[in-house]
Amino acid sequence: MPASQRITDRMVAGSIFVATVLLLLATTDVGFTRDEGFYFRAGQLYVGWFEDLWANLWAGDLAASFSQENIDQHWAYNPEHPVLMKAAFALSHKIFHDILGVMSPSTAWRFPAMLCAAALVSGVYLFARELGGQLAGLVAAAALLFQPRFFFHAHMACFDVPITAFWFWVTYAYWRSYDSKRWALATGILFGLALSVKLNAFFLPIVLVGHWVLTHWREFRFQRTEDDEPAFQFAPIPKAFWSMLVFGPLLFYALWPRHWFDTFARVRWYMEFHLEHEHYFVQYFGQDLQIPPFPVSYPWVMSLVTIPTVILVAFAIGAIHYFWQSGQWQRWKDTVKALGQRRWPQLDSKADYRGTGLLLAINIIFPIALIASPDTPIFGGTKHWMPAMPFVAILAGLGVVAVMRGLRPWVEKRLGSSTNFAMPIVAGVLTACVVVPAARTTADNHPQGTAYYNELIGSYQGAADGEMVRQFWGHSSGEALPWLNEHASEDGRVWIHKILGHAWDVYLEEERARPDLRASSQRASNYALYHQQAEFSYLLLPLWEDYGTMAPAHVVDIAGVPLVSVYVRPDSGKLKYPDVWR
Repeated sequence: MPASQRITDRMVAGSIFVATVLLLLATTDVGFTRDEGFYFRAGQLYVGWFEDLWANLWAGDLAASFSQENIDQHWAYNPEHPVLMKAAFALSHKIFHDILGVMSPSTAWRFPAMLCAAALVSGVYLFARELGGQLAGLVAAAALLFQPRFFFHAHMACFDVPITAFWFWVTYAYWRSYDSKRWALATGILFGLALSVKLNAFFLPIVLVGHWVLTHWREFRFQRTEDDEPAFQFAPIPKAFWSMLVFGPLLFYALWPRHWFDTFARVRWYMEFHLEHEHYFVQYFGQDLQIPPFPVSYPWVMSLVTIPTVILVAFAIGAIHYFWQSGQWQRWKDTVKALGQRRWPQLDSKADYRGTGLLLAINIIFPIALIASPDTPIFGGTKHWMPAMPFVAILAGLGVVAVMRGLRPWVEKRLGSSTNFAMPIVAGVLTACVVVPAARTTADNHPQGTAYYNELIGSYQGAADGEMVRQFWGHSSGEALPWLNEHASEDGRVWIHKILGHAWDVYLEEERARPDLRASSQRASNYALYHQQAEFSYLLLPLWEDYGTMAPAHVVDIAGVPLVSVYVRPDSGKLKYPDVWR
């Protein structure tokens, strides 16, 4: 690729990065999720270590910050997840809210995840650009960003979009490392950072080693040495693997202060926590799922009904065309034929030595198949297999290019010399057919990201009729607060149900909830925020009996599907029970 083209691509990728960050910062009206409440609290605790570190540096007692007592004091909270992103949330809050005062508390905490999302979208552009040209890159970037559920998670001070970003960048760096020692080095460093973001990264070696073996399996064979001794020949091991082997464990250890002491015991606890993770309630076509085994179909069907339909169509076209046009399908047929004839398949000198098609396929199939295992927790919905989505988006971009190239002969036949003028218009129309509906859907769905379902299930109403889980995490409360602020009596007590206490404190701090409103138990409350989830239906009857009414005063809905109901005690000035914190 010419140097001028590389510069242009980097400029476009940089522009996509900036535009994505600005778009996410302009759409911060997303309620706080339950998990964010824990990570807000973690940030508040972790930042104290950095403050102590700075003070001890000036006091000449730097070693005090690295004692076990000091480390455990600041880093012991929320040990079930690595701390890289939580530390980033903490420092971002300190810099952009406390010091500079340019962001609200929640936006400052969320900002690092937004940067990860922007880096991911721009990276998808670069990968698709190399495979199918600039149009493929632009469509792929949009096909990822304008998936309503991805767009929602891109705002969260959580780890799902960051680990998706690092998963993608490790895979991309590995792909580039076939031709570059610098990318091989980058693969290891990125892998170490990924391990420091979330547990998902431990599966990356399986994906990449599996890809290497399947791509080069014909290079694994027994052969005779000069002494006529049998010996096994390996395909050349990628330099990226050695880099991952070095930097992965090193950065995983170095970037998690809690593991600097009692290392093996604490790492074992971390692993065992996730191996024995609690299962939370999920509703799936009327099935109440909380105890495994879970339906193998769950992540496959959920993917099918939560990605905008236009993106699914583009993806299907791109997948079929890419694997057919790139010769992947024919090579597999030739391999099977050769093995059936009991002869060793011959290497194809024209084959893609990096196995790009196979790499895309594995990265789409593996994250989803992992969750499809009947014993794997499924409570997180689509976010748990989100690392597959960048590669779905890339093939969607390639699908648009495939259709455009397929239309070119038809355009040439009818327009002749005007073809070069007409093809950019065709490209623009095809792009609009994918991007505009997806963007409109994302805008209409915002900020209720986890409620989105596409036309294949009948949209929101179809999913509700099919008894699918319509939300989780408690973020929909943010949409109920304006009504509560306007109608609640002074010093009103609110049963906040699914909202974590730390998140409610941030609502109060940012005055998204009126400062005089107080969180309380349901029985001591004047107002109740009830989240419309099947798992909480057992709470409705006691709520109705206690409040003396079955009719909510206000309902937060999307397309007529209720998400949060606000109940008001008829005689809200007289409480039957003392004020008790929930």
